[in-house]
Amino acid sequence: MTKAELRKKLLAERQNLDAIFVQEASILAQQNLMADNIWKQSQQVIIYSPIRNELRTDLLLNDIWASGRKLLLPRCDDTDGQMSLVHCKGEHELEKGTYGILEPRSHCTVVDYDDPEFSPSLVIVPGVAFDATGNRLGFGGGYYDRMLGRAAFNHATFVGLAYSFQIVPALTTDPWDKTMHALCTEEALQWL
Repeated sequence: MTKAELRKKLLAERQNLDAIFVQEASILAQQNLMADNIWKQSQQVIIYSPIRNELRTDLLLNDIWASGRKLLLPRCDDTDGQMSLVHCKGEHELEKGTYGILEPRSHCTVVDYDDPEFSPSLVIVPGVAFDATGNRLGFGGGYYDRMLGRAAFNHATFVGLAYSFQIVPALTTDPWDKTMHALCTEEALQWL
């Protein structure tokens, strides 16, 4: 199956998920991540805002906000196909942005990727599919691959957050694809 065929198949399957299943699986997956030391010890965390029935991240967001640690959320820039990372201090700073994704408002501080104080410790990465070795299939726009390829991410831990049915035996990869260090589903957090 080609990347495009697999993407189409899994996106259709995800779109058709029952709302109760999405809620329950999202809670379990987030709890699996929050139970791990990587979550508890990370000081600068990047998390996605879910769209199209992706696993929800509300428990993760609320835990970071309550702890006082730094939360960074992506904001898409249509003009150059890049994602900015933006400091977000609470739900009150979110609004629907590009593609209908909840993003930090325009007045929130954008991270300078070259700032020495920018040192993300944990990146929660969405995907259409992941394989058993941590390869990722995204929506095809390359936003995450371009962002995660920057030097500032060399010491960050990448965790793919997905439903268990999104974990496939093997994916075809390209040289620019970024590999996850762990995969977290409603069933377990698995280090690779």
